[in-house]
Amino acid sequence: MPTAQTPATAANTPKYVIITLLFLSVLVFAWGGNYTWVKLALQDSGPLTFNALRFLGATAIVGLCLVSLGRGRVLLPEPGERLLLGAIGFLQVALMTGLTSIAMLWIEASRTVLIAYSMPVWALLISIWLLGERTTPTAVAGGALGLLGLVLLTEPWTMTWDSGNAFLGSAIALIATIGWATGAVLYRTRRWRSSFWQQVFWQLAVAAVSVSLLAMIMERGTAFSPTPQYLAILLYNWIVPTSFGFWCWAQALSRISAASAGQFLLLSPVFGVFLSNLVLDEPLHSSLLISALFILVGAFLSFQRSAVPPQTNTPG
Repeated sequence: MPTAQTPATAANTPKYVIITLLFLSVLVFAWGGNYTWVKLALQDSGPLTFNALRFLGATAIVGLCLVSLGRGRVLLPEPGERLLLGAIGFLQVALMTGLTSIAMLWIEASRTVLIAYSMPVWALLISIWLLGERTTPTAVAGGALGLLGLVLLTEPWTMTWDSGNAFLGSAIALIATIGWATGAVLYRTRRWRSSFWQQVFWQLAVAAVSVSLLAMIMERGTAFSPTPQYLAILLYNWIVPTSFGFWCWAQALSRISAASAGQFLLLSPVFGVFLSNLVLDEPLHSSLLISALFILVGAFLSFQRSAVPPQTNTPG
């Protein structure tokens, strides 16, 4: 007679691993490819204004979907979970997008990407400190390979590091990255009773309010042209990278460690560079394929034995 699978054994089945990789792959394409579309959108508005509209629209869409599915009475997360989920949303959505947008006032996008995608390192350190998670030589090697691939992609040796602007912008981007890592690790500190869509709604709502206030302060008077292209990119961002993207991110974090999930997302800038070449005719780095190979191997090593038993969220 076959025995029932426990959550721990389910986490090691091929189906479980494939589904986890599917969530992360969606994020690579949705978030990595979004660099190109956002770059086009920023021709018509400031970055904070764009992100404020992005989060406001996504919050409205997720809320309307919950109401239409008959869950209007449970639009908010379960009592006792709202404060922590709000803090997580502020850290990994509002703080990350808001501060990286500000950082790019002083540093180039490639430097921002380099700092932002050092997230797995910070997630690993915070997980060891906060959750007592143990690491392995294989996981460390995977992280090192991933960072090496990121370095080859962004070529930091071509950047200027000794100016005041470079230091200030880099420090702001680093704070954003540590905030993202902290939010991801905090998410894994408990098993949530709220559904994934309730979690996404609440995190996006907190981010929408926070980034909107920041945009009103820092981008007052900035040119804003809601062109058809801008509106199309905004609509796409409401649905795919934001609403669906953060749902996939919550699903991934419920299955594997924040460091391993972040390690896989190192493929995002690789895909972003490739798509920018196709859409914007930006040049490809000669080291793109090599960096992608390092990141893929690093992600595979970090993914080993990183699955965790499924969290007991309400479906959805």
